[in-house]
Amino acid sequence: MADNKLEGTDTFRRSLTSASGTGVVEILNCADAFSTYTPLATAYVMGLSFYLEALSGAVHLPSLRSAPFPDVVPEMTSSEKIAALMKVEKEYPYIGLRFHARKGSGTWSDLATALLQNRGRETTIPFVIPYLTINQLKLLSPADRLGVSIINYGHGVLGVGDYINLEGDFRFTVDLIAKPANKIVGTAIPYGVNIPSASPTRFRSANANRAIFYATNTGTSDIWIAGNSSVAVGSGIYLGAGGGSLTEETLTGELWAIAEGAPSRISGVEASYV
Repeated sequence: MADNKLEGTDTFRRSLTSASGTGVVEILNCADAFSTYTPLATAYVMGLSFYLEALSGAVHLPSLRSAPFPDVVPEMTSSEKIAALMKVEKEYPYIGLRFHARKGSGTWSDLATALLQNRGRETTIPFVIPYLTINQLKLLSPADRLGVSIINYGHGVLGVGDYINLEGDFRFTVDLIAKPANKIVGTAIPYGVNIPSASPTRFRSANANRAIFYATNTGTSDIWIAGNSSVAVGSGIYLGAGGGSLTEETLTGELWAIAEGAPSRISGVEASYV
């Protein structure tokens, strides 16, 4: 399960004119939507999802002979409506708007082609259904790119005054799963502190990054250790004289000690995470 989920929406636009030529023109690079979150990859496993929700084009082709809208009525069957559409396409000039997709810097693959005619005015056409998917939205991977190109079917390409203004809406999500901590332990620093018997002595300051802590009683009197100045003989962690030791990897607070009967000495090393 993701620790956090980030969501966003955005739009993209691209205009095709006679200057666009017949090569593939990129209109969407999904990776751009996630670029802001790239630095999070050092600390999180990232699940990326991309949803193209709408893509339409405002089409105006005055350089082509004007074509009427297909003569269809509700009573027609599906095949009759298709036949009426194809009749207009056959009798009047048209160009193709082909959709392409690729992953990263791979080769463009053809998806579908919409045939466009001059309807005498600017006409807005939806493209997600049926040219990109038969569903309500198009699922894309974070590495996907979409492009378009103009296809000449014998009637020419975009001429002077022609344009296809594409606009799309998309939504994306970023699921963040924290990576296991992989901390690096720094150099072990030696220390040695004389411990009196009259009153407690703080021999290590607090260290929130403490990774490893070793302490050995190298003196001739027993020592008692605790995390504050209330340490007393008979309470706390006991280090026997002449070699009693403590190894700790979780204590990050300050450490105090007191010797029993006569002064002694604590020696050891401490290392921190870096």
